[in-house]
Amino acid sequence: MFSAVSKTLGQLNDPRIRRVIGKTLGLAVLGYIVFVVLVYVLIGWLAGLSGWLEGLAQFGGVLAAMFIAWFIFPAAAGAIAGIFADEVIDAVEARHYPGLSPAHPVPILSAVADGLKLAAIALVVNVLALPLLVIPPVYILFTWVVNGWLLGREYFEMVAFRRMDRASAHELRRRHNRIFTIAGVMIAVCLTIPFVNLVAPVLGAAFMVHVAQNVLNHGRTATQAVKPLA
Repeated sequence: MFSAVSKTLGQLNDPRIRRVIGKTLGLAVLGYIVFVVLVYVLIGWLAGLSGWLEGLAQFGGVLAAMFIAWFIFPAAAGAIAGIFADEVIDAVEARHYPGLSPAHPVPILSAVADGLKLAAIALVVNVLALPLLVIPPVYILFTWVVNGWLLGREYFEMVAFRRMDRASAHELRRRHNRIFTIAGVMIAVCLTIPFVNLVAPVLGAAFMVHVAQNVLNHGRTATQAVKPLA
């Protein structure tokens, strides 16, 4: 796991990774701005207030929008990662695993459907967890573990579906669920750190390539039951 972290951070100077980080940052910032501006405009339009009351309502709405955006980011992270995942994975495999055969394309509709399904689950879980905010340590641990399981699954599938059939990938994840969940928790923690969370989807995709390859390359018993695609 630590070697995977080291390799991921060591590739931050790769122009391909930096290019994806730039696009991810731009998309994230644009998304935040659009969301906050929409809330600001809608509150001013719907509130029916004027003068300082309207300004106060809009200011409160912007703060609420920023608060909401913070908590739904783990759900949105999967969507952001999915857009550029192939570019990141290709860069990591080219640098660290050049002997791999060409990856098999993942159908776009399947990838989008899987990502939206897990994003919806993550959104519901994070909303339901909000009452736990009255006990901050419990809330933090709960969201890290739950989002870690979801993100571990999603990021692993981004990597595995390029080289394994779905049944084999699901079997590998099931047998090594603890490893992939721990990796997902590490990604989830990064998603709660300001500014780091903007690049966490990119780092998470790169990190999971190493985690998945470590599981396969160490010849664990479980991997004998799965057959990577040629």
